[in-house]
Amino acid sequence: MNKVLGILCLAFMCLLPLSAGAQPITYGPYSALSIDRSVVEDALVEGKDLYVKINEAYWNSEFIVKASAMNGEAYSQWQNGTAEMPIKVYRSTAKQKQGYTYRISTSGRFVEYWTGGKLILHLEKVQ
Repeated sequence: MNKVLGILCLAFMCLLPLSAGAQPITYGPYSALSIDRSVVEDALVEGKDLYVKINEAYWNSEFIVKASAMNGEAYSQWQNGTAEMPIKVYRSTAKQKQGYTYRISTSGRFVEYWTGGKLILHLEKVQ
């Protein structure tokens, strides 16, 4: 019994550094600070444009994007005059972006994607 417990503890201790030193998820110049994998499948950066691949169960949801120079505060205003940009998910296959959110282009260092009052993706521009 003690040998089995000792082996299990040793195995756990050997694996611990691997998970602690895991590489952050990056998308082009962005690093994911948090990501809800039940909603977000992937992200795509094309030049200055950012698209987020959404789980098909959420395609009918409305998403809100916020951008800022400082983490979680002083949100920038979008062209619509507000700090919150509502976006939807492409349904057409014409642009080969079916399942991705509409394009966002921002100079903000931090970008937040929200749906249903829940933060689903938080990105930081690191490059």
